[in-house]
Amino acid sequence: MEKTTYYVNLNPISMDDLAVTHIEDSGLIQFEIEASDTEVQELRTLLKEVQAHDMELQDLFTFRHFNEKYTVDDGAEMQHGLNEVYKKIYALGTHETREQMESMKPTLMSNDE
Repeated sequence: MEKTTYYVNLNPISMDDLAVTHIEDSGLIQFEIEASDTEVQELRTLLKEVQAHDMELQDLFTFRHFNEKYTVDDGAEMQHGLNEVYKKIYALGTHETREQMESMKPTLMSNDE
């Protein structure tokens, strides 16, 4: 299975976009991965799900955000999705990416790993 190098950033605006070139931007955290076409599609699907959850229109036009139970549950669901993304990036990541993620782990993942 042939693998290609990709760069993943978790900027909410371009979260589902995997680049084949590294972007020189000191303010952008990019994770280098090596993935097959199938693995890239799986990661893109995860990223789109998390991004879609983050931008649900139904939350913009309701008062759900005033309901504490809803916001706690919603936050937990969002964090679970992000944790799945981080696990996939770690699994596909280069040695440098894994080291970078391990050094960031307390800030990346909650306790529901």
